[in-house]
Amino acid sequence: RPSLPGILPRKRLFDLLEEARAGGAVWLAGPPGSGKTTLVASYVDHAAIPCLWYQLDEGDADVATFFYYLGLAAVELGGPGQTPLPLLAPEYHAGLTQFARSYFQALYARRPPPFAVVFDGFNDVPASSALHEIMREAVRELPPGAFLVCISRGDPPPALARLRANRALALIGWDALRLTREETREIVARRHPGLSDAELEELYARTEGWAAGLVLMLEQSRRGGAVAAAPDLATRQLLFDYLAGEIFQKSDPRTQAFLLRTAYPAQMTAAIAEAVSGEPDAGRILSELHRDNYFATLRQAGSDAVYQYHPMFREFLLARAAESMTKEQRRRVQRACAEQMEGAGRIEDAFALYAESHEWQEMARVVARWFDPQRAEVYQRLGLVTISSTTWGAERIHELLTHRELDPRLTFGGGEVALISIETPAHLVGRQVKNITVPDEINVVAITRQDRALIPTLGTEFRSGDVIHLVVLASAMGRVEALLGLGEG
Repeated sequence: RPSLPGILPRKRLFDLLEEARAGGAVWLAGPPGSGKTTLVASYVDHAAIPCLWYQLDEGDADVATFFYYLGLAAVELGGPGQTPLPLLAPEYHAGLTQFARSYFQALYARRPPPFAVVFDGFNDVPASSALHEIMREAVRELPPGAFLVCISRGDPPPALARLRANRALALIGWDALRLTREETREIVARRHPGLSDAELEELYARTEGWAAGLVLMLEQSRRGGAVAAAPDLATRQLLFDYLAGEIFQKSDPRTQAFLLRTAYPAQMTAAIAEAVSGEPDAGRILSELHRDNYFATLRQAGSDAVYQYHPMFREFLLARAAESMTKEQRRRVQRACAEQMEGAGRIEDAFALYAESHEWQEMARVVARWFDPQRAEVYQRLGLVTISSTTWGAERIHELLTHRELDPRLTFGGGEVALISIETPAHLVGRQVKNITVPDEINVVAITRQDRALIPTLGTEFRSGDVIHLVVLASAMGRVEALLGLGEG
């Protein structure tokens, strides 16, 4: 079984495994990197019981192969010198169930209980394999005191439904496997002591209890970065490579395309996912992603179920979409998503998506539709979401949108000050910074020249190719346009 030096014992989950052990068998289901294998291996060490650990793969879909290699591994349970377990010869295939019963009776007889048998990696076995029926017999033949553990990414197959109904097979799922805040704190204390409560909370919000995500985020601490901050390029690539190899690349092309298009909404129903992706089976795909623990969380059950991707998985998908889709393709998806968000009443999400796709006209329309200064107090009394809670704030947003050629890079406070960047217009080449400076309204704070930034003086001359960075009052956007010669003709 895996060797796990220096891991955190999870007593909370050890207690759940003890309860399941009393019933005989347990199925652990969670996404890759959720700590399933680590948990079981550490529990076996904690309980100090002999263990046969069998790692499943695609080849075990052939039950004859499974029985052969399990027989080789059985030496872990009974030691050398015992009679080999039988092979599944062709004449036994007609009576596979009876063969499986006899096989597991012989396997379990090799050692008196207590002992554990662990089958790790059930997600690699196709649903069509007879191995699932065989596993039903493996559970049924367990002697008192023995413990059988199945580890998978998805829930137990239908063949084991009766065992679950009879409480002969317990289930420990993703909700239980998630790291708690206290477990996160303990892991961080071992790897990065001194983290503040605020940083810990931000880290927990980003990882949502995903153990592998936490470990990968902590990697950047070794490079001297802030743990809870956005990952550096090396850590980000490490995280993305993990998600690509464990989930994305194992999905079929149709599901990959669906994932990329549905990464844009923060939350979605099947109807929203279908509208954004153009996939008529959106509901089924989302349901399967959730069932198989592929980082699709069910936020609201019922006829209009609401799904949400894990923050780190969504970040990966958005980065992948930026690489694989053209700018125009992304804009179309973002616009379709924004329209769906607006229709669902998620105005902040719609506004952000219109902004990302540079749909300035739509942003202005959202402001006009969802904020009427004369009705501000009525909106607030009714608890309706508005872009700004004040007339002044809405007017500032409207001014920024009206002068959309300037495309603010950043805004400060309530939007009253904006940072904008623009390549030097031809008519300003040779002129000085003071020619476009208006005290308390418009100031040039930096110039990028030949990939190098400089802080100008009032006498600095503009050159062709310079990028001018200005800090501007939102109320002065019209004046900036006039000085830069925008909107003319």
